[in-house]
Amino acid sequence: MTVARVIRRLALDVLIWYGLSAIFLALYVRRFGQPATAVAAHLAVIAIPLLTSSLARFFLQQSMTNSALRRLASTLLTGSLLTLLIAYYAIVLIGLRSWGGVVAWNVIPTLFATAYALADALAVPLFVLVIAACAAYLTILLICWLYLARFDWAGTGPSPLSRPMRTTVVAGATVFLALQTFQLCAKQYTLDSEPVSLTLFPPKAALDMEGYSGNPIAAAPLDRLADQARKAYVPAATVGKNLVLIVVDALRPDHMGIYGYRRPTTPHLDRIVSQHETRIIHGTHASCADTTCALFSLSNSQFTNEFSFHPIMLQEAARRNGYRVHLVLSGDHTYFYSLKSFYGPVDSFYDGTQARGYEMNDDQLVIDHIASMPDWDGKPAMFQIHLMSSHLLRKTETVPGPYQPARRYALRDSADRGPGGDPPDTALNFYDNGVVEADSVINTILTLLGKKGYLGDALVAVTADHGESLGEHGLFTHANSVREEVLRIPLVLVAYGSPFRSDTAYRTFSSQVDIAPTLFTELGLPVPGTWSGRPLQDAQGLTLSYFAEHQFAGGD
Repeated sequence: MTVARVIRRLALDVLIWYGLSAIFLALYVRRFGQPATAVAAHLAVIAIPLLTSSLARFFLQQSMTNSALRRLASTLLTGSLLTLLIAYYAIVLIGLRSWGGVVAWNVIPTLFATAYALADALAVPLFVLVIAACAAYLTILLICWLYLARFDWAGTGPSPLSRPMRTTVVAGATVFLALQTFQLCAKQYTLDSEPVSLTLFPPKAALDMEGYSGNPIAAAPLDRLADQARKAYVPAATVGKNLVLIVVDALRPDHMGIYGYRRPTTPHLDRIVSQHETRIIHGTHASCADTTCALFSLSNSQFTNEFSFHPIMLQEAARRNGYRVHLVLSGDHTYFYSLKSFYGPVDSFYDGTQARGYEMNDDQLVIDHIASMPDWDGKPAMFQIHLMSSHLLRKTETVPGPYQPARRYALRDSADRGPGGDPPDTALNFYDNGVVEADSVINTILTLLGKKGYLGDALVAVTADHGESLGEHGLFTHANSVREEVLRIPLVLVAYGSPFRSDTAYRTFSSQVDIAPTLFTELGLPVPGTWSGRPLQDAQGLTLSYFAEHQFAGGD
């Protein structure tokens, strides 16, 4: 084979490899608004697997005399790398579409663990999806086998290059490969928003939450203020009620019967509020429309423009006041943008990544874990519970919900088309079935906690991290706008045992940042000085409720 033919075939390899990258980058920059600086950086990073594959094929050509075996080995190597590249691009685009951020490496297993949701949305069994993935991989291998039979630059005969020339080429490629690998590991490409580097080296979690990024320089003085507030904080002399904070992922108040929805989606909560003194708060807005950012805002009582690295969190403040803090959470709170690190040290932590024999987003794991916990020993306790029953990625239904036909809307086209737009019946029914399930799970949890003695004198709060778009304005899911559908959240406070501390009516204009101060005021605990929210028991509230989601922002 001549040198010219080798060069032409090498160029064809490069063209195919970078052709895939070009398609991805067009979507990455044009469709999802990522910076154009990522293009050159990504092309440099993608040279790493391309060069690795080329060098490996070169050494196969030098070391293997059996052409069939060499072709098979090259096929497996090339086909596997191409499959991984395509799969990675798909995962990144799914992440950008779902929560607006590049997926971190430790979140990828979580995405695969929720493949059942994709199968459900496609209305096919999960095993069919697995078979389709295997078939796609085998198809890529077949294409590579046929391609290499005709266009393998390694050829079937001796190399057309002299030994000194081969040595020079290999040495140059190796040096270039080492340089690119060093730049990748040194995180130089993260400044350009290059996706692979963001996957391998995600920014510090507290300031990179599903697309929201903070400025370390701006955060430094806020952290100093937080440290000063820690030193000045004086816990309560005595502690009364236990606290049960239930956060239902993507729960909309206007789809809850307790808020006047036309469907009876919350029969258990309806009964509970009829039996206990209750405050049902209307008009509460989330600070943002994605889980990580919203939970951070809820726990540190700060808006997104106030986020810092070491704020005083609700969990920390409760422990300072003598509470044992237990987090029992459906879903992935360990790896998904390092949610676990936000909460700080707690007395017990359990989420979907630790559960065995459950789907990660199955709320039954929360029920079973609480059932296994000891009875109350008389020391103040705080439970933070996270439920996924109303979320798009909730577990696969084994028994059809009351509202049919229902279809998971994961694959619906989502684009803001302005005013108007009604939810399709299948999406509406799917969501309402989830609200019904969440209501049932909440009832079971409270029944268990009551039997264990935790509700003898307790404050129960039911809220959400954010809302959900069901087709209004052409939008589906969340983390896509600052529309009311994704920002309105419920806030229901129930007094078990002793009544509320005051008969004063709560404010109706409220923000997610007001939740933690409201809970602490009701419990008689001092509110940390850095919390921006104001207790709803105070007539004078915030003059502005601020919210943001990626490039969108606004206020009331």
